[in-house]
Amino acid sequence: MGSSREQISVAFFNLIKGAASFTASSRRFVHWDQVNETQMPFLTMLKTGEVRGRQSEGLPTLTINAHVFVYLSAGMDAADTPDTAMNGLLDAIDAAVAPGGADALNGNRQTLGGLVSHCYPLGPVFVDTGDIDGKAVAAIPFQILVP
Repeated sequence: MGSSREQISVAFFNLIKGAASFTASSRRFVHWDQVNETQMPFLTMLKTGEVRGRQSEGLPTLTINAHVFVYLSAGMDAADTPDTAMNGLLDAIDAAVAPGGADALNGNRQTLGGLVSHCYPLGPVFVDTGDIDGKAVAAIPFQILVP
């Protein structure tokens, strides 16, 4: 493994954090009920595990699984559609992790600046738009493949 887990975690969090104008963020997981309305939209993440495997060539690989959490104050105004603000943040995160520059030219994959072979959202995204209580949350699963 050429890159350390810490280098990868910092690069991944900084990429996601730069996706939108988050009022506050923390690489250390913060539960939604610990975030007040003045801190929203809020970004946090949680490393959910690692899987060791082998490439077809027999070389060891590491898959890092993480969830990115977005908290948003949706408010309770019946004239607002809480989904609108959350959709904008989810679209911004998708755009941030889309391959660009050298990544787009070399295999069209997000490499976190060459630290990993792939970094992408994978799996079901949990979204509560905040229609009931005015607090919105999205949990986005990511896989990061380390050669």
